[in-house]
Parts: sequence; structure tokens; C-alpha cells
Amino acid sequence: MKQDKNDGLRKKLSPSREEYLKAIYMLSQRTQLVRSIDIAVYLGVSKPSVHCAVNALQDEGLVIKPLGGEIQLTEKGRKQGEIITTKFQIIKDFLIACCNVNELTASADACKMEHIISNDSVFALKKYIG
Repeated sequence: MKQDKNDGLRKKLSPSREEYLKAIYMLSQRTQLVRSIDIAVYLGVSKPSVHCAVNALQDEGLVIKPLGGEIQLTEKGRKQGEIITTKFQIIKDFLIACCNVNELTASADACKMEHIISNDSVFALKKYIG
């Protein structure tokens, strides 16, 4: 576990929670406040699943959801969402450009790989592809 001077011991988000955070980040690029139904449609999941995930993300300090309100990323959530999204894009670009993988497969594989690859390896891939 990583030590963060502001948060004490911080555990890594599960791949599922990272997917929710990435979805909220992507949707927030269109509009600052995101509705649960938007996330459910974007990910193809149920609203109760979104509710559970958003509560967990709120407990981690990554989102704010006022009672009955729209979901908003905290600064910490925005940064982490940006990192996850950037990892995804770099891996996808690498698979397409350097490995000649088709876009659909590259996207699906990058979505799985983004959760386990280190930041050092991702930035090495980015440097490699220019």
C-alpha cells in the first residue's frame, strides 16, 4: 500500500471501481455534473450497481454526491480518473500502432491492462511510440 501524507494508508482501487471512476471522468468531460443513469448507460450496468460503486468512490474521497444530487469528481478523483484514462489511451495506441491490433481488440485489451500495468511501464510505452 502507498503512503499518502494526507490520506494515511491508501489502498488501490479495484479494477471495477477504476472503470466507474474512468466513466465518471469521461462523462465529466462533457458536463461537470454526472447523473447515475448516465454512468449506468455508459457502462451498461444497473443503477443499483452504480449506486454501490459511487458510494465506495465517495468513501475513498474521489467523488461527491449530495443526497439525490449529481455526481461530481473531487480534485483527487479527477487526477486519478485522468491517469486511468491516459493509461488506457497509451496502451490502446501502442497496440494499434506497434502491434497492428485492430481498434476494437486494442480497446478491449487496453481496458484490462490499464489496471495492472505500472506508471513506469506506461510512460515507457508512450516514449516508445513517440
